[in-house]
Amino acid sequence: MSSPKQYFTSIDGLRLLASINIVLFHLVQIGGLYDLRGSPAWLFRILKGPAFHASLFFILAGFIYTVKYAPLADTFSTRALVKGRIRDLFPLHALTALAMLPFVIIPCIGAACLNIPKILFTSAIHLSMTWSIFPFFTYNLNTPSWALSAFFLCYFLFGPMLRRVVLITNRRAIVALMGACLVPGILWSFLYAGLGREQLYTVFHIFAPVRSFEFILGMLLARLFHLNNVKPRAVKVRDIPFLNDGIILSAFALVYLTLIWRAGAGMLGRWMFYHVVLLPLYALLLYRLARGDGWIARAFAWKPVNQLGKAGFYPYLVHIPLISWTCWTAEHAFGYKKLLHSPVNVLLLMVVLYGGSWLYWRGARKRKRSTYRGHDKNA
Repeated sequence: MSSPKQYFTSIDGLRLLASINIVLFHLVQIGGLYDLRGSPAWLFRILKGPAFHASLFFILAGFIYTVKYAPLADTFSTRALVKGRIRDLFPLHALTALAMLPFVIIPCIGAACLNIPKILFTSAIHLSMTWSIFPFFTYNLNTPSWALSAFFLCYFLFGPMLRRVVLITNRRAIVALMGACLVPGILWSFLYAGLGREQLYTVFHIFAPVRSFEFILGMLLARLFHLNNVKPRAVKVRDIPFLNDGIILSAFALVYLTLIWRAGAGMLGRWMFYHVVLLPLYALLLYRLARGDGWIARAFAWKPVNQLGKAGFYPYLVHIPLISWTCWTAEHAFGYKKLLHSPVNVLLLMVVLYGGSWLYWRGARKRKRSTYRGHDKNA
């Protein structure tokens, strides 16, 4: 299997969009942008959704890795991939997790509730990147690190799955398998709603074995993308002016509508809209942007957007410790308790977060070895 493209600049724009949405979602959850008083309502609906969340990262990763490594399917080394990703990501993950420990320990000292065994167990679970598989009896350190934990399960599965995915030659079979990837999430939804215990949300939300099907969905999408290049359809979207832009805009509109429908749904409906219904919409957006046709795809591929998108995972991973320590310093050193309330302060914080992440990414790319056999561009 030869890959039609090795790099998709527009995909980095989509990654940046998801990263910003998640960062602002967490920020709003802890009182950020309070001065805006929830206005404009449409913006806060997107932020509080969030409209674009971690599921997009899983689908996107499965897509990119499959396009990139499909030519190596027969000889692909899972061990090499996992070692490379540990080398690339673990130091920053460990730093962010340990940076959040004081926010667990210090409040407990004054309240005489310090639980040393639980703190040690929490540290072990986070540092071993197994939190998304065993999220019980632990403190929450760096919240976004659950995704990194779940990704490593996907990396272990990737090699065996890749060898099977590249053998599929029927497009209808791929679409059917993509639909089947939604089934575990649907069953998970009914189990969660059936238990009726919203306090278990985090346990269900981050559980890696279910999340891995989102990654597999992205792998199948990449195979469909390849087959549609090898066996093109009679009528091509690129031959119809603005059709790709129309499809992308329609997908964005449907993502927004799910936020409205979700607001009025019950426990099961809220979960389904967030964890199941959005997945095919994300897949559609990813596929259409990867084609590169139309003005929207070109806007997502604009170099400044593309460059920030390349580093989009780092802000996702570090924003909780950065915000926590910045707010703590402002409050305790300067008596300023409303740092995140001002939109101007939030904007400056975002500039520091994304600008610093880009500089870190750029420096890391220059000095590191390849994650896997030199194929790193979209990783």
